[in-house]
Amino acid sequence: MFCNQCGKQLPDNAAFCPECGAVREQEPAAPVQNMAFNPIPEENKEKGKKKGFPFKVLVPAALVFAVVVAVLVILLTGNRKTGMDTYAGTKDYVQAYWSFEKGIYEGEISNFNALKNGNESLIAYILDGDNNSDALYYMKSDLEPKLIAENVGTYAVSYTGDYIAYVQADGFEGGDLYLYCVKDGKITQVDTDVFPGFLCLSPTGKVVAYLKNYESYTENDLYIGGVGIKNQKVDDDGSMPVAVSDNGKTFYYIDDSSKLYIYNGKDSEKVSSSGCSNFWVNKDVSEILYTKDGKTYYHEPKMEDPVKISDETLYGVALPERVISFEDPRVGGSIIAGMKSFKGCVLELSGGLYWLNDKGTNTIKICSTTYDYKLSADGKSILFIKSGDLYRIKKIGNNMEAELLYDEEYVDYIVANDNLSKIYIVVGDEELLYLKGKNKTERITNDLSTDDYYSYVVAYNEDMKKIFFIENDTLCYAGTNSKSKVKVWEDVDDVERFLNMILFTTTEDDVVNIYYMNGKEPVKINK
Repeated sequence: MFCNQCGKQLPDNAAFCPECGAVREQEPAAPVQNMAFNPIPEENKEKGKKKGFPFKVLVPAALVFAVVVAVLVILLTGNRKTGMDTYAGTKDYVQAYWSFEKGIYEGEISNFNALKNGNESLIAYILDGDNNSDALYYMKSDLEPKLIAENVGTYAVSYTGDYIAYVQADGFEGGDLYLYCVKDGKITQVDTDVFPGFLCLSPTGKVVAYLKNYESYTENDLYIGGVGIKNQKVDDDGSMPVAVSDNGKTFYYIDDSSKLYIYNGKDSEKVSSSGCSNFWVNKDVSEILYTKDGKTYYHEPKMEDPVKISDETLYGVALPERVISFEDPRVGGSIIAGMKSFKGCVLELSGGLYWLNDKGTNTIKICSTTYDYKLSADGKSILFIKSGDLYRIKKIGNNMEAELLYDEEYVDYIVANDNLSKIYIVVGDEELLYLKGKNKTERITNDLSTDDYYSYVVAYNEDMKKIFFIENDTLCYAGTNSKSKVKVWEDVDDVERFLNMILFTTTEDDVVNIYYMNGKEPVKINK
């Protein structure tokens, strides 16, 4: 892929252009619109013989899902009883971005310049039309665009969505850096002559890390500033921010050779030598996980030296389905997870899943897979597939034991509720079973419409306590047996769980229609 500003070819997974600092293009957002429920008439329900196995092309619909899941705006509340920020309490499904998408199609909105906060209740974007050149706006659940500033060169949104940082600049010359408070609209000027790129915000956004005197990736000055703190130069040898805390006293950054440093508000200290990458920080930036030379390390500000917790490469943190993770595209690779602490969590390493002990000093292997698993909502139990057999660990920890649940047939896919008390498995490509006990099952259907993309034909809805599945191209839901089956919609292409709702697609006249459902009535998303 090439930079949309200067045309230079971008490295793989680069979040910004190393030549001019422009942000890599992102996908456009999708609209949401209500539609009345359209149940299948009783007389049209299938009778007689069941259809044979349909081989469907699921990749295009999978791409549609990727876009929808990435851009749905939802007003959510957090549940911090488990120490994790979650999507547990959905208050309102917003008709997201019809005006935003319309602007993209009419060429008025920079579709690569849309950013969200952690729980996706706020989106910020730049209009670049004739009348709104480089104007920065944001929207929340009321869908009313609110102008922040014009002539904006770059911007960033904080994890909580409390603050939006932006630089007013002419091209890539230095500009003025501001913090916009979303709650009251107050604007704080942080600094001048700031390079319009590489902004790194603290979780609430009160503190921002930025670059001045920028000549290149290897020649720049690194600063922090913000609301309630003085501007301070942290380093002058060409550095990039990784993550900064709300008081500015914990600031991780790397130099041009990827050495990792920590700044305590007064002094900088080297944490680790060159080769540091794959950074994960917790929600208050009091812990960091990273990879160096293919090995994974853990560090806290109070530690003298980082601890090597694994000889394998860190891919990420295994988060329960509703737990927030928030990647800052202005930094590239730095992710704030909605977790109070990484201690006691599950890590995705190159050799499989591992448990990080409660002291943050060592890891214990759980299984060899990094994808065939389901983690409970509290992160304390797990289901996983090993050589086609299904296992469960009820309590992840020092003395955990894997319990064999099913080995009668090869298990292709597993679906479960949040606490893993209801387990469904796909076997033999077409058969969906409810697991009542060890090797004891109840058939839901043996005509599952699938090839290898099981995640797009089966999904569990936590609120309705039902399993959704596509049978002979018809979307159905059921409880724990086939007798409880209810038909929802005909000619359905794909179904997937997104947070606590169900998404499904249909195709009519070559147009893909997208619906969501978390009650009795499906709602159409796209117009």
